[in-house]
Amino acid sequence: MSHNSLKMPIIQWLQLPQEILLHIFTYLSPSEKANVRATCTYLRTLVDHPSLWKNSTILFRSIGIFNAKFWDTLQSRKICSVEVTKVTLKQFKKMTLSLPDLSTVRMDSCLKGEILQGLRPLVNLKQLHLTDCSHVSDHDIFSEIVNFQQLTHLSLCKVFFSNALPLTSIVLLQNLYSLSLHSKDGTVPERALQYILFRLPKLQELSLAVGNMNKWKLSLCFNRPDHFILAADEIPCIPRLQLQKLELLNSSCASLSANAFDQLSTLTSVCLRHYKYLQHEDFIEAIFMKLPNLIELKIEWAAPFEPFLGPITSKLEKLSVVGTKICNATLKCISQSTSELKCLNLSFSHGYDEEIIKRFPCLFPKLQSLYLSNARLTEEALVVLANLYSLRVLDISNNQHLTPEAILAFKKITCNRVSLILNRPSENAQYCCW
Repeated sequence: MSHNSLKMPIIQWLQLPQEILLHIFTYLSPSEKANVRATCTYLRTLVDHPSLWKNSTILFRSIGIFNAKFWDTLQSRKICSVEVTKVTLKQFKKMTLSLPDLSTVRMDSCLKGEILQGLRPLVNLKQLHLTDCSHVSDHDIFSEIVNFQQLTHLSLCKVFFSNALPLTSIVLLQNLYSLSLHSKDGTVPERALQYILFRLPKLQELSLAVGNMNKWKLSLCFNRPDHFILAADEIPCIPRLQLQKLELLNSSCASLSANAFDQLSTLTSVCLRHYKYLQHEDFIEAIFMKLPNLIELKIEWAAPFEPFLGPITSKLEKLSVVGTKICNATLKCISQSTSELKCLNLSFSHGYDEEIIKRFPCLFPKLQSLYLSNARLTEEALVVLANLYSLRVLDISNNQHLTPEAILAFKKITCNRVSLILNRPSENAQYCCW
């Protein structure tokens, strides 16, 4: 096809079926969509089609500056997800009344008791993420949240638990799939948490900031309760937890009892973030041996990752060691125990060298994704990584040692089968519960 044949008058573009134009527009960035939208009424109508915005989140830094035409545009796009950073009660009510189809709301650093009341018109709300609950009492939070029994995802950060009773009201959210509780002082009432975990049959994802909870308090949360005295206890206790993902943050005690591990045997993913003592009681070894379905392990911004791994047969497919020390010997040992590893993330980690990277094609031959952001990587090592024949994604961002020529040579050797990540913002080590 000649170059001239690719040129098409604008009138012919406009005569294309709407389905084709909409499909083309799915590849545009928000700014590119805005440029197309500004050309004519017909394209403005197409760009506002809900199919182009179904996975979009609108970020509101201030709501008061928007007029009725703006809200009408968002309504036509059927926006379902918003993130709000600054808002008054009047403005928030305007947003919820203008966008009644909202199913996901994230509120950051603007939460007050009366603002929560503004959520009431959102009858389709399924995901609620409150990133700063420090100015609202737990009683006010849970008294409003229980009105949304259709919720599937709930995140509460910097929340302070005055006592166990308000927390137990979460059991009314019987459709809850994902729960994050990141307390302001790093403590969660363990008896209350135990009570709700065994009364949420659909819960599969749990994230906890456990702070100074010791082994037995933390383990208690995952042990089936024998007795729990509470008025109007109408919801039955499930026999076993069905958790798939568990995230534990900010712990000074990395260990669980045998009974707790038994209840967590369905886990497929474990994330330990800001852990101080990974070697305590051989915790990592216990995770490998007692969680038979585990396929993903994340160690992020934690103590040095140096487990003593014996002859363990693991199904692990994804390993993330971010911002954490990991040595050559540990990587070799992991390769002997995880023959099916497909994703390895060593971004911002240290303790290993370029020589072990050169051995990755032998140690991890089935890798499909490799993340080495902020690693010291030379052209020689990059060329060796081309021998990872299953590799499809390689992150070499924040690397000052690779020249454009070296990157071009890698693309040529791999015939462009590998998607390279060359630029990425520096990893943010701050989390809501810090």
